[in-house]
Amino acid sequence: MTLTLHFNGTALGAAASLDLCRTGKSAEVTERWLIELDVEAATPAGLEAALQALRDAQGSSGELKLQSDGADVRVLAVADCRLGPTLHAVTERERVPGQAHNRRGVTLEFRATLQDAADAVQSHQLTVREATIAGQPARLVRRGTAILRRNENPADHEVLLLPVLAAGRRRVRTVVTRDTAVPALEYEVEDEQVFTPLPGGVDDGHYVISEFTDAEGRALRALSGFFVGASARARALELRPAGERLVTTRIAANPFTRRVDFEFIELLEEAGSLALTETLSFTTTRRVIDHPLLDTALPAYRQQVGTPQTEIIQQGSAVGDGRHVSPPAPRYAAELIERHVEYSLPHGGLPADRRWVTSWRYVSRGRAAMVELAPEV
Repeated sequence: MTLTLHFNGTALGAAASLDLCRTGKSAEVTERWLIELDVEAATPAGLEAALQALRDAQGSSGELKLQSDGADVRVLAVADCRLGPTLHAVTERERVPGQAHNRRGVTLEFRATLQDAADAVQSHQLTVREATIAGQPARLVRRGTAILRRNENPADHEVLLLPVLAAGRRRVRTVVTRDTAVPALEYEVEDEQVFTPLPGGVDDGHYVISEFTDAEGRALRALSGFFVGASARARALELRPAGERLVTTRIAANPFTRRVDFEFIELLEEAGSLALTETLSFTTTRRVIDHPLLDTALPAYRQQVGTPQTEIIQQGSAVGDGRHVSPPAPRYAAELIERHVEYSLPHGGLPADRRWVTSWRYVSRGRAAMVELAPEV
């Protein structure tokens, strides 16, 4: 039985052994062939010419086939590979052959990156994150990389691979990189959240919601704006608050321009606090040890143990309006070591400023010295 190696339609010679290794994950599954080949020729010049042909073929690609007496033992077709099969290296095992034999032993290394010939997209990796910037609409950033089948044009698959624009968003940024050598397609898109579209039957308009306190101390919410269109009045009435909390309603319609101006004022539920006070104190402690010296005329040697630590005490109280209010969150929650919250007994004989009192005290201790920050009003 004779093993014959064929590469790119040419018989290279008799193969003594084949070492095959397949590694990786989709879509980077690689297959490597190490083949020991005996190159023979009738004359030394013919042998050198055959070896030079192998050296010249290094870096070329084509179908790889190992046959035994004309029957295929192992075949690596070009259609089954995204890259290769490529003759990667030619190593001569014996540089100077014997004078009696015009034969030279070489080791050929072939490499190929496999593919699924039935699927144009070999792999698709997608990363999604949400970016929020103060004062700007929320953005959805999606970044992906798609590995394609051999000889595929990345531009042909761009429409199918790029994420679909979701409802209520608009695309503000698109970056696409096409690599025809791999082939691959990389992209990054940003979709921005847009405002709610105008209701049906309204061609133009807007409205504003504001909260304020009137002269009587009542907390109010005002919704005011205008709509233009055939259904402007009906859409405006849909925004009017229902129930007894409605204080004022104003609607002005112009039938010639189909413009409706409206304003609705409603009473808010007062569930906040009547008074709130809070203090922050920062204490930085440094542990030291004073070592006395033999010479009493010299000052003691001071040694610091560890690093300075800052202890922060956040304490305060709040008076609720008809109920206890919840204490605020600790300002240094990551370093919190003590939390104490106290609620007063709402006895009916107590005055209003002492009946619904919430007190809190948080102690936070940092692992190092911390910068003092003045509390915000």
